[in-house]
Amino acid sequence: MIRPPVRRLPSAAAGALLLSALAFLPATHLAAQIPDEYTNLKVLPKDITRERLSGIMRGFTAALGVRCSTCHVGEEGLPLATYDFASDDKATKLKAREMLKMVQAINGDYLANLPQRKQPNVSVTCATCHRGVQRPEPIESIVDNTMNGEDLDFAIQRYRELREEYYGSAAYDFTDRPLAGLAQRLARDNADAAKRLLELNLEFNPQSALSYDVLGAIAEQAGDNAAAIDAYRKALAINPDDRRAQQRLKELGGGV
Repeated sequence: MIRPPVRRLPSAAAGALLLSALAFLPATHLAAQIPDEYTNLKVLPKDITRERLSGIMRGFTAALGVRCSTCHVGEEGLPLATYDFASDDKATKLKAREMLKMVQAINGDYLANLPQRKQPNVSVTCATCHRGVQRPEPIESIVDNTMNGEDLDFAIQRYRELREEYYGSAAYDFTDRPLAGLAQRLARDNADAAKRLLELNLEFNPQSALSYDVLGAIAEQAGDNAAAIDAYRKALAINPDDRRAQQRLKELGGGV
């Protein structure tokens, strides 16, 4: 998808690159601290203005929730004039270049060639995936990976910490669907873990008919029809149009 030579960022793509992130950022003295000459630009135009470059850098920090020292050689808290912006010593800077080239390719080579593309055009930006976090990973994947790497209690604690920090932002989906979907996938091989995750889900999303649907399926799998009927009835109390719960209750003799 990334093909040499690297092209300059088209003006339209550059304008869209971080527009949403920049729209709400206040003016700062960042531009005044950026050198007049740039000796190691590999993706951005070499004749880019200081103001334009500082705007893009501010957009990176907002879209990924990071600081200048994440990619550039310098000590956090010291003036930016002390930073070695030209250095390529940090892997994060090299990754950022590749990600920027990927964004250019998506907008310029792929989205631009979509047939019957609607107006106004939708463009990909850093915030499209990152949404304020450096590593754009779905919340259910974080829980699943943490559970495999540590244990279920640690994974649940991690979920609570992320919810405490990011709830109300666009970083993660804290609706009932991610945990319910993960519990459904775990149910066959680890029913106890699945039930713990559903309990966590219902703690924060008590009106989750989907969670009760999955609890009903887990109870059926265990041969506990009474618990399954109870779970499906709770699902229907929340969502009377829940067809799965309706069907399972009929087949289990629990009525509708």
